[in-house]
Amino acid sequence: MLERIEEVLVKLLADPSAAVREAASGSMDRTLARRSVEEFRSRILRGTVEEKLRTIHAAVDLGGSEGVSLLQQALSDRDTEIRGAAVRALSSFPSPGVIKSLWEMLPRERGVVLGNLLETLGASGRRELAPHIEKFLDHPEPEVRAKAVKSFSRLCDGPEWEKILLRAGDPNETVRAAVAEALGGWTSAPRS
Repeated sequence: MLERIEEVLVKLLADPSAAVREAASGSMDRTLARRSVEEFRSRILRGTVEEKLRTIHAAVDLGGSEGVSLLQQALSDRDTEIRGAAVRALSSFPSPGVIKSLWEMLPRERGVVLGNLLETLGASGRRELAPHIEKFLDHPEPEVRAKAVKSFSRLCDGPEWEKILLRAGDPNETVRAAVAEALGGWTSAPRS
């Protein structure tokens, strides 16, 4: 089937319409990338940091189950920069399986990766995660507390906002700035 799709795309690349040619070009890039999934997988396992980061960006462009699979593979890298980049990239794919993988990482991560996890989980809009993110509002690292404030604010409503208001007195300016930013997103209507 992939060969047939490529045949049709080659014809569409010569279409008189610029819009059709542009769409076909993007689709051809993604189709060719699908052929390269095993090469990408190898780069995530054995590549340099730069190669792994480029592969993460390519996986986002690839999308679909292949791209998500590559990004999830990068979550187990020993380098925090790679795991952090993979977490950020997975925010574009908030499927239940991805959210579960990210949620399971929370207990073992620290620093930037933990902050990225909280940010991505908050961006998912899944309100059932609010109690888990709430636990990080009092985290010892200010950057993590700030990410927790922003994420929690995306998932809570009603009396839960009091927990954000309390962080306005945090000794760290990054946390207070996160509170100020979160308060700009407050709405009286329940979030759906």
